[in-house]
Amino acid sequence: GKVPLFYDWLVGVVVSTAGTPPTRTAYLHVDYRSITPIDEPLTAGGHITDIDGRKIFISASMTAADGTLLSEANGLMVRLLPHQP
Repeated sequence: GKVPLFYDWLVGVVVSTAGTPPTRTAYLHVDYRSITPIDEPLTAGGHITDIDGRKIFISASMTAADGTLLSEANGLMVRLLPHQP
């Protein structure tokens, strides 16, 4: 589906706007809480919850226009080493 792809993009944006070196997604877990509408505005946001060495933990969520929680995600981004592409 498109929701996991969106979250993968979103966590990448969260990490890059925090000024961290390049990262890759180690894992991304999405919990669906309600059916996601396709014909109305949605709100999504994410934030860094913890940093442990090269590991950056992220949480994110998506809500409908009326505030209904649609999905939540948590993931792990890993900072690349200098020799990694």
